[in-house]
Amino acid sequence: MKGTFDIQGLVALEPDYEAKAVHIVWACTAPQNNKWRYGFQKYIGVGGHLFAIAAELSEKYGFEGYLYGEAMDEDVMNYYIEHFGAIVLPREHPFSIGFTGKATKRIREVYDYVWTEDNS
Repeated sequence: MKGTFDIQGLVALEPDYEAKAVHIVWACTAPQNNKWRYGFQKYIGVGGHLFAIAAELSEKYGFEGYLYGEAMDEDVMNYYIEHFGAIVLPREHPFSIGFTGKATKRIREVYDYVWTEDNS
């Protein structure tokens, strides 16, 4: 992915001041990276990078890396629990998950990235 400006995934985030966490409203990898829907992925780690972006925003808001959101199904929720250290949250959505600052610190160590304004 380094050196390319092709969109590999998108994430929508909002600060939740009451919860002191960033809410991952929506996240999706590009079709060529979406193994859940298409059965293959051109680039591995796009989802992790989206979580790293969310964690960075959480830090900027003073939320210490805390995140929460909703997985699309139980399999994805369990994947996030196993691979990213997510925890199940007692909320209305059946696949609500959260990430502690400790979990997102590990995510940011593995899935680092560099922001650039260059779009040539």
